[in-house]
Amino acid sequence: MKQWIMGGVSVVALVTAANASWSLTAQQAWESWQSAAERYGQTMTSSGEATMDGKLTVSGVTLTAEFDEMTVVGTLGDIVFDEQDDGSVDITVPDTIPMTVNGIDEAGDKLDLAMTVTQTDATMTGTDAGSGASFDYAAPSMQLTVDDFKVNDQDVPMDLLLSLDDVEWNDTSGDAEPGSVATELSAAGSTFDLSMDDPEGDGTIKLNATVKDITSRSSGRNMAPDPDGDVGKMLADGFASAGEATYGPVTFNLDLDDGTETMTANGSMTGGNAVFSLDADQMRYDVTYEGLEVTASGGQIPVPELTAQIGRSATTFEIPTQPKDTAAPFAMRIALEDLSVGEEVWSMVDPAGVLPRDPATLVLDLTGAGRWTVDIFDEQAMMSAETPGELESVTLNALELSIAGAELTGEGAFTFPDAAEATPAEMQRPEGTANFKLVGGNALIENLSKVGLIPAEQLMMVRMMTGMFAKPGEGPDELLSEISIDGKGTILINGAPLPF
Repeated sequence: MKQWIMGGVSVVALVTAANASWSLTAQQAWESWQSAAERYGQTMTSSGEATMDGKLTVSGVTLTAEFDEMTVVGTLGDIVFDEQDDGSVDITVPDTIPMTVNGIDEAGDKLDLAMTVTQTDATMTGTDAGSGASFDYAAPSMQLTVDDFKVNDQDVPMDLLLSLDDVEWNDTSGDAEPGSVATELSAAGSTFDLSMDDPEGDGTIKLNATVKDITSRSSGRNMAPDPDGDVGKMLADGFASAGEATYGPVTFNLDLDDGTETMTANGSMTGGNAVFSLDADQMRYDVTYEGLEVTASGGQIPVPELTAQIGRSATTFEIPTQPKDTAAPFAMRIALEDLSVGEEVWSMVDPAGVLPRDPATLVLDLTGAGRWTVDIFDEQAMMSAETPGELESVTLNALELSIAGAELTGEGAFTFPDAAEATPAEMQRPEGTANFKLVGGNALIENLSKVGLIPAEQLMMVRMMTGMFAKPGEGPDELLSEISIDGKGTILINGAPLPF
């Protein structure tokens, strides 16, 4: 379903920032709008044009985008391009823009959706920017509402409102690189309100969310989609896209009712950011949020009220995008810092308060080098390949896991020699060493036994297993473990080969 959603977004984007490189005449401005739509694989048409005194009025403008079996149509109506004495072009678009989405989604359901975009006191101005043009849009308010929604010709009762306040958008396009474009967006805040009934039952869902201080930047070149959806070919032809976004305080409230029981959840975040890039060399995905607090009750939740907090969460993935003869760097980083739950959860497993309630943290930082042997965007090639890629090296830069008073840390490095000549089974034989340190492990084992999570009859076995894989360190309740793998695939724990 994401394809037609993005199609709907693109209609709004062309209204607010037609990624076009226009000169300072009204006619060229209109032609550039059409070129912008074509660049994104869309079609912009009109029913007529009239010019008078440097003012071009284009009637009956529609924008159509097709994605697989979905069609998105935006009816922009009459657009006026008005040449100004200072060399700029003012562009006026109707305050109300109807949109429709029709077709078959990925699940095979027939969808018919009617929406309306409303903008209040919007202004748009195009100016010369050297090799291209710069476009500025501003509106005190923009809103998207759902007017009608059908699934398989059955009405789905839904009220949806998405709004942006104090919107400012700058779009700059140029001729220095083919189809190059850069955009900047800011909004003082956004509100999302959803109320929907289950058309086949008594269930309802209500969701309200607010976001403050929104900013985003993006850039790209050669943005035209491939007619056959071949992403690998697009990248080889020079497609590149990059963007970043930040946001401030977030609030949300969720109410669910399935007709027999209800559940509510509400929470907030202090802010976050996201970074994305895709080009012929690398794809990067980096998302962070901070200060999450959640409260939930009802439904299948086993306590009257559940509370949880996360100080910070961050996820990063960096991978090469095309098959090559030489290895390229990759990275994966995951951080979940200061995770805590309320006493109502702790008391379910530890009512006596034996276990420390310290917030938990998980950090995993991996980097390495490898190469793809097939096009990862070709589903058939990925399915038929015995192994889609080869690893050259993996480095554990950092491992940190702290919970209930214990902390595990580690680092290490491994290589995969002769990966190109190895069979798939042999490729799983790295060479290298990793070192780990556990502080507070014995105390945690004792506490888990006290609360009954480790049965008394198994306590001795757990201690023996710990002694087999770790040796005492210099500090109190400190255990060390060195894990090595040699070129023959032999695993050594603190110098002793497995099996012991």
